[in-house]
Amino acid sequence: MKVEHLDLHGLNVHEAMEKTKRNLEWCMNHGVDVLDINHGKGHHSDRGFSVIKKEIRKMLRQNESLKENGYKIVYGESNLPVALSFDEGHTLVVIAGIEKEYLGDRRQQEKNRQLYSDEARKNRKRYKTQKAAKRKRRK
Repeated sequence: MKVEHLDLHGLNVHEAMEKTKRNLEWCMNHGVDVLDINHGKGHHSDRGFSVIKKEIRKMLRQNESLKENGYKIVYGESNLPVALSFDEGHTLVVIAGIEKEYLGDRRQQEKNRQLYSDEARKNRKRYKTQKAAKRKRRK
């Protein structure tokens, strides 16, 4: 699986838009499966939110060539397997059909399947409940 990363930190909105457009074109022309756009969460923004994130996501939704070339937009905060190692500071452009796959090599994909399985989630929840109960008893 071909994965490319694009970091937009330190750029203004215009520069970020241009860089993203160039990288999208390159990725579509070179058969990249996943483009990870790291636009940040906006914590350092004067406005208190990520202007770049908002504009990049708007541009991606309006980009018809993405759909024509078989790509989908997946937000980093989504629960889809392809996005589980990301957060709201990322937007992924993925080839349609792999949004339900985990990123990484075989070993990493298997590890992610185990970590994010229903049983593993239940075990983590049970562990947190037990830990909270212990703390409560100590007080």
